[in-house]
Amino acid sequence: MRGWRFPWRTATRDKIYQTCDRRLVELIAKQRAKWSERESWQEKIPTVIKSINNLEGSKAGLEELLGYWSQVVKPSAIPEPTTQQKLDETQPIGYYSNRSLDWHKATFSELLDRMDEVGKDKAIASFSSRYDQQNPGATLKWLDWLKLTHTQMYVYLHPQAA
Repeated sequence: MRGWRFPWRTATRDKIYQTCDRRLVELIAKQRAKWSERESWQEKIPTVIKSINNLEGSKAGLEELLGYWSQVVKPSAIPEPTTQQKLDETQPIGYYSNRSLDWHKATFSELLDRMDEVGKDKAIASFSSRYDQQNPGATLKWLDWLKLTHTQMYVYLHPQAA
């Protein structure tokens, strides 16, 4: 417990922000500057630092600080939506979307059996003519999705296909 500190506290002491995170102090100062038109947010910094010290002493104050802190940390989590967008772009579409994992396994096994009979290109073409009618390219997108998200299944069912 001796080395523990609040996440908004820094290890070094700054002349202006003391031991508080600059981003947190500026966020609170800017919000409080909106309340009064007489002072700029820079003038609010010393008062904000004092209030942070006071808020750390009570449960309600800590909850308020955690709310502010989550706003400070949130912008650093921006890559998550872009990663989610990339996942959405590779998600199965059309007939392949919103299916259970068992359905995907069974359909993939069916595709592999068909590949053994007529070859990879003809098997994919027959699946495309059967399942891609509203969404051209859905079979290829589905196979790419399987490689990315269910690699173990993909390799287990057909090692040569991986």
